[in-house]
Amino acid sequence: MRLLISLAMVVLLLCAPIAWAGCKSDCQDEYESEVQSCREQHDDPDEADMLQMCIENAKSEYQSCINECET
Repeated sequence: MRLLISLAMVVLLLCAPIAWAGCKSDCQDEYESEVQSCREQHDDPDEADMLQMCIENAKSEYQSCINECET
């Protein structure tokens, strides 16, 4: 029984970095998608301020996502 518990702990410890890296990768993918969406929505030069705000919001969401990955 102890061996089984020990093996389970080893597996969990080895998988944790992979899950964390996957979380960060998901955050990055979402960020890139949001930035692309911002650029598509605000492609008029008159909307430069709106584009900047949209990208800043995407960056803020990215940071929140990364923070959630680390907890």
